[in-house]
Amino acid sequence: MLWKSIVTMVRSSPLFLFLIVSGAVIDLLFRYLSSLSYKYLIDLALLPRDGKALAVIISALLVLGLTNVLAGISSDYAKARLGSNFLFEYRIRLFRHMQLQSQRFYERFGVGDLLARYTDDIPSIQTAVLYILTGGFLSIASVIVGLAILFSMEWKLTLVTLAGSALLFVPFRMLKSRSLALGEAYYKQLDQFNGSIDENIKAYRVIRAFDLRRSMLDKVEGNLRTMLSIGVQRNFVSSNLNRLPMLAISLLTAVILAYGGYLTFDGSLTIGEFIAYNSIFFTVGTSMFGVTSVLPFFLSARTSLERLQQAMDWKPDVIERDGRELSPVRSDIALRDVNFAYVPDEPVLRHLNLTIPVSGYTSIVGPSGAGKSTVLQLLMRFSDPQSGAVMYDGHDIKEAQYASLLRQVGVVFQDSILFHSSIRDNIRVGNPDATQSEILEAARAAGIHETIVGFREGYDTLVSNYGDSLSGGQRQRIALARALLRNPRILFLDEATSALDPDTERAVNETIRALGRRMSIVSVTHRLANAAMSDRIIVLRQGTVAETGTHEQLLQQDGLYRQMWEKQQGFMLAHGGGSAKVQSDRLRKLPFFRGIDTAALEEISRLFVTEKFEAGTTVVEQGDQGDKFYLIARGKVEVVIAAGTGERRKVASLEDGDHFGEIALMQHIPRTATIVTATPCWLLSLSYDHFHPLVMRYPAIREGLEVTLRSRMQRRDD
Repeated sequence: MLWKSIVTMVRSSPLFLFLIVSGAVIDLLFRYLSSLSYKYLIDLALLPRDGKALAVIISALLVLGLTNVLAGISSDYAKARLGSNFLFEYRIRLFRHMQLQSQRFYERFGVGDLLARYTDDIPSIQTAVLYILTGGFLSIASVIVGLAILFSMEWKLTLVTLAGSALLFVPFRMLKSRSLALGEAYYKQLDQFNGSIDENIKAYRVIRAFDLRRSMLDKVEGNLRTMLSIGVQRNFVSSNLNRLPMLAISLLTAVILAYGGYLTFDGSLTIGEFIAYNSIFFTVGTSMFGVTSVLPFFLSARTSLERLQQAMDWKPDVIERDGRELSPVRSDIALRDVNFAYVPDEPVLRHLNLTIPVSGYTSIVGPSGAGKSTVLQLLMRFSDPQSGAVMYDGHDIKEAQYASLLRQVGVVFQDSILFHSSIRDNIRVGNPDATQSEILEAARAAGIHETIVGFREGYDTLVSNYGDSLSGGQRQRIALARALLRNPRILFLDEATSALDPDTERAVNETIRALGRRMSIVSVTHRLANAAMSDRIIVLRQGTVAETGTHEQLLQQDGLYRQMWEKQQGFMLAHGGGSAKVQSDRLRKLPFFRGIDTAALEEISRLFVTEKFEAGTTVVEQGDQGDKFYLIARGKVEVVIAAGTGERRKVASLEDGDHFGEIALMQHIPRTATIVTATPCWLLSLSYDHFHPLVMRYPAIREGLEVTLRSRMQRRDD
């Protein structure tokens, strides 16, 4: 693979290659003619005292030296251009490849992992390629030419030299495997370090607010200490790959001086020939060392090439074809008998059939893992189904030009990322050719214009840190404005307001509902209070359509939607989202509180304490002692289990109305999983110390909890 990279570089720049080869050839001539000149200088000029011969030899050396300098300057420029072109080509090639990828690629290769390929792997390959192309090939040519001259001067001595040169490659055979293993280990740690730095920058507010600086420092310091240990070993091995061949050359030099001196005493060599032979051998020995010095670069580049190839060999989930232009969608969008899985044999969608009219407001809801966001990804062709088809007005979107599909849709994600640019440029992302009046109109439609003009710099206000300089509501409204600037036929919303506080969410939803009168809106949400305002609701369960209808129709069906609706009712959030409460009727729906009288439930509800967590915060850690029960008044958390190997695996998601940690109300047993917030969360917690006296007073509570405990333990054992 490294040779393929060299060939690619050579073919891309024949002129630069010519300059490099020319410089190498002239340098080779200069080295050996300079060494060989000692024979003629001593035997024909100095010993006979011939001034004319001395002048000719010195003049020739001066001309050759000047030519070598000029050729070297040209060669150095060519190498600089060739190396820079190599970096450019491989980095842009990797970037283009990344742009074709979907979610699975970015789950497999993290931020730190990909950055290391740009900043370390590609430069490592470039260094090796240049070194092999210039120093490596030059050294090999120099060895061949030098040995030929030495054979012509004294073949017996040269045979000794040739036999001893095999010692130069012994260290490479001895240390090759160790060098490769250390290289792989070092880059693995480097990936983790880059990821930690990225995490520390993006989550600096959470780290500071929850005083995680010590733990983050310990994590990075441990990572750096491991890199330090591996780096010492790696550099030591590389040094030995260079130093041990020098020992072999020193031994050969001693042999040649001894045997060459004997031949001179014997009269087989003149003094000039002996000095010239040693000078030429010194050049050959240096070239031999040059060949061996390429080997550490070769081993490092081999590891980097494997890592780069891992990313480049990843096949895109979506193959973009140069198909026909997709006509403006007017009737409906649909999924026909769609099957989809992120992991083989773990289907997310199963023979899914659904049709969404291109009019009004449609909400897609369902339990966690039902496939809501996956449907949206397929509708926007972020992924393709394993079987079935996604249709726009009856046309399979896989057969259409991808750009013509994207021109018809706009999207607002849960975590809207803004770019490091002005607010105007961030809105213009939706349509780079938009005029100023169109930008203002989109901002007004998104309800953000008045806020923007209130900033000191107005629309020229610089957005930094992915939009962290703005509030969540401002960020989402700007994201909505850039989506509206496309004048889309369909506006997709993927949990677009779930990360906002209640008041801001309410205001943004009012803006979105007003937009529903002028365009089709398809919203994925887990918050049914938002879905209740839709013209139609599609309820998913385990990758299939369970129910469809309006909010009122679905409540009357007394099915899954009604169960989910009732689970999310009974929570009250204070204005501004500062605190939350749970009603006694909602507590009665929990299995371990059934049969408890209203007075006791009212007393229990007053014991709950509001705890607010930012996204990405660990609420409870697996193995910690349990002392609290939690109700999710608002937000979404992920349940993560750590295996014995230390690998962490997400096993479930919990949303509004769900609960966890009820066993802590009975026993102080260790937590069986880690709970991490996926969005900002308002949790209601009930501590063991506050709850225990009530258990003593109301035996029915204890009985209900014991049943729950036995059931939970049985499931865990199974």
